[in-house]
Amino acid sequence: MNSSAGWRNLGVPLFLGAILLAVVPAWTAATPDDESEKGRYLARQVAMCVECHSPRDARGRLVQSRLFQGAPIPVEALGQFPRWAFQAPSIAGLPGWSEGDAVFLLMHGRRPDGKVPQAPMPSYRMNEEDARAVVRFLKSLAEN
Repeated sequence: MNSSAGWRNLGVPLFLGAILLAVVPAWTAATPDDESEKGRYLARQVAMCVECHSPRDARGRLVQSRLFQGAPIPVEALGQFPRWAFQAPSIAGLPGWSEGDAVFLLMHGRRPDGKVPQAPMPSYRMNEEDARAVVRFLKSLAEN
């Protein structure tokens, strides 16, 4: 085998390795081991809960002192949605929710009784670890 053929065969694995080296540090830096901090990251940056469940000021910016405390939904229904929520509830502290029920919702996209949240709430299908982290973070907001 000539040496240039050997390098060509390594091209894809080296390329994929370089991508992983670029992405993995950003992921691990953004998601610390602490479960509540991971939940904070997921609720703010990945699942984007903060966008609908937080009020906005007159310029459309999130009101930082009231994050996750409920707000009018910032997007209009596209087409005819018979079950469109116009107000996102407060999820700071998850009032009225047990930890198990909230984890179930984030894992299965529905409540344990089978009810599905109104649009535009996505039907999340988180793994249990991520769902528990988000719930732990949101529950921690009741203490603040």
